[in-house]
Amino acid sequence: MNENERVEYSVLMSRGRDAERTSHFCWIASGIAATMLLSWAVAARNAGLMLPVIFAVAYGFYTMVHGRQQTRLIGGYVKEFFEGNDQGPLWFTRLGRLEMVPGFSASTADWLSTAMANLVVTTSVIFAWIFASATPKGELYAGIATGCAMAFLVHSISETTRLRQSDAAAFWRQVGMGAVEERRPQQRFAAR
Repeated sequence: MNENERVEYSVLMSRGRDAERTSHFCWIASGIAATMLLSWAVAARNAGLMLPVIFAVAYGFYTMVHGRQQTRLIGGYVKEFFEGNDQGPLWFTRLGRLEMVPGFSASTADWLSTAMANLVVTTSVIFAWIFASATPKGELYAGIATGCAMAFLVHSISETTRLRQSDAAAFWRQVGMGAVEERRPQQRFAAR
């Protein structure tokens, strides 16, 4: 690796650490906020106050997913362009090989975070329905909370599945191929 490649590599690794750190801080802060909001809503016995809980969890979850996606894209870039020849660092390449070994468990943090977020959201929906009769328009708020929670549950599971199944190096491989000219079939229109 020449000097420019070393500098680019160190900047990319630093950017990856920053993205991971930021996503963790946002995830922790939104988890604390959601827990506080949930405790206030339970203390107030108010179904409408469960909506901010769902929104706080969703915000933290999506910032965490964005940070992990950025980190994986950086890892894929490093794997494709720096680890392509066997002369430089090979961390991501060897990690990819290790994940294929039977018995090795890849990081389950993605699914653990999804399960924790979905647990808090489901708990807030249950409390919303428990407190629905004690609040004016409580059933309306509980219904809205249920709809938002269902949308979040489905989307969080699908996003986690997509994130786990995507190969970031493959995206960079497609970009590295360069521009490819694609010819469209000519359409012929008959004049009447």
